[in-house]
Amino acid sequence: MERREFLQRGATLAGGSALIGLSPNAAATGQSVETLRKIAPQLALLRSRVADAPPPISESERAQRREKAQRVMKELGYSAMLIEPGPNMMYFSGIDWARSERLFALILPQTGKGIVIAPAFEKGRAADQVNERFDIRVWQEDESPEALVASVLKDWGLATGKFGVDGSARTFVFNEMAHAAPAMQMATAEAITNACRGIKSAHEIEIMRFANQITLDTYRAAFKTLRVGMTQAELSKNVLDGFSKLGFPGGFALVLFGESSAYPHGLPKPRALEENQVVLIDGGTEVHGYQSDMTRTVVFGTPAPEAQKVFGILQEAQKSALAFAAPGRKAGDVDGAARKVVTDAGYGPDYRTFTHRLGHGIGMEVHEWPYFVRGSQIVLQPGMTFSDEPGIYQYGKFGIRLEDIMAITESGAEMLTPTQTTLSPITL
Repeated sequence: MERREFLQRGATLAGGSALIGLSPNAAATGQSVETLRKIAPQLALLRSRVADAPPPISESERAQRREKAQRVMKELGYSAMLIEPGPNMMYFSGIDWARSERLFALILPQTGKGIVIAPAFEKGRAADQVNERFDIRVWQEDESPEALVASVLKDWGLATGKFGVDGSARTFVFNEMAHAAPAMQMATAEAITNACRGIKSAHEIEIMRFANQITLDTYRAAFKTLRVGMTQAELSKNVLDGFSKLGFPGGFALVLFGESSAYPHGLPKPRALEENQVVLIDGGTEVHGYQSDMTRTVVFGTPAPEAQKVFGILQEAQKSALAFAAPGRKAGDVDGAARKVVTDAGYGPDYRTFTHRLGHGIGMEVHEWPYFVRGSQIVLQPGMTFSDEPGIYQYGKFGIRLEDIMAITESGAEMLTPTQTTLSPITL
């Protein structure tokens, strides 16, 4: 399950659904569907930023990605790879196709042009997206698509060799390919896709920077809607409304009030906002297929001394990770740099209050390779992008998390948007 889907489901249980007008959630929070559908005046002032967005990824850029994948295949000894519909297929081809029990795939050889495998009755629809960039080979309903893939490999002179299967592919695809091409060595293609998708181009980072700025602008507007008695569902809806008003509908918004914030993904209880409570929003939207992810934690009213103390510790932890991250450093050590700050401040050791890893890779998926997690030996390279999200969670009290997206540069690391400097929702 994708994290975005998980958070949407969890938010529904917690009374913070990201789905507008969802009647079960409305009933759970005592709100009518009509109330949930209204747009707050503070959000109505937002204007579309679609015209300000960077251009989308071009076919020329995708061709360069395929060429890089082929170079990596040669280096690692792969003869070809199979890519299923999803982020990997979008990354290499721009083909947007839903997965089903009928195999649709892009087969990319170590050299030469790729081939699309499609159900015969879908050839016309496939041709519309392929746009003559790849040959299309089709299979009938009573035929094996994996046998067709094996036939393509033989046509390429690849009866033997190492065949990479998309790491996100369904198990049946891997198993059926092993039966159809028994002389081929089956392996995951993750080493290839990670080497490509894990290093973002300047254009990709430009799109991600914009997506995160849209998220920050939305949060600033949504926090202006806070009031006593507001439900988590209402604030979640306001965030989604903000994305829509800015021209980028969809996305997710996990909203947690008070004690619920002590649980990183919330509690299955609806909450209504009270004075001086912690308010946490973790959400993001999408621009040209690239995801944003940002967490802001504020206090509606006057912060308790401990909340202010924890906030200061997390500011320092986030800054320490940013300052440490640089090409040549190990991802696991970045986690350690942030965790040391939390532990030295008395909230350790280990995962006692900072209960999760420091961060995750992000790009076309909210969570993708690589990760800032203890023990990771992944060496940072320019173009890698991560969340930097230290948190301190105290059951029965509150939790605070700060999350921004960093990009590894030639000489260090940078945040894509300004970091949080205050617990006040007014001056965020």
